[in-house]
Amino acid sequence: YTKPTSGAVVQDAAGNDAADFSAKPVTNTTPAPSDTTAPEFSNAAVNGNELVLTYTEADTLDPAALAGNAGFTVSSTTGTAITVNSAVVNATAKTVTLTLSRAVASAETVTVSYTKPTSGAVVQDAAGNDAADFSAKPVTNT
Repeated sequence: YTKPTSGAVVQDAAGNDAADFSAKPVTNTTPAPSDTTAPEFSNAAVNGNELVLTYTEADTLDPAALAGNAGFTVSSTTGTAITVNSAVVNATAKTVTLTLSRAVASAETVTVSYTKPTSGAVVQDAAGNDAADFSAKPVTNT
């Protein structure tokens, strides 16, 4: 603090001006984030061309818009390609809904994988903890 040469200055009720000071330590009482656990993949289900992934998370997911396939890939035992056209987060339900390039047939077996994108929005919780990559998780076909 450096006392101004004019105008209001810091002083006590008796009018005594506060002395100049510099580089005094400050105590940081900002609490540490309470949520340090990343959301975890729980399960996935597909119906037609919508695949819904559910995450286990104490808080909500970050509702930020995910671009393109958002790092998700879907594979089929038939060998027929399934492209992820879009991914939408439902923060409070803790889900990510993927819109697929085609409907999954009723007898088809599919898996889903996630690799966190190097740029843009990623699957994370509201505290900013990123979801971990996963590979070839089974998808319930409804």
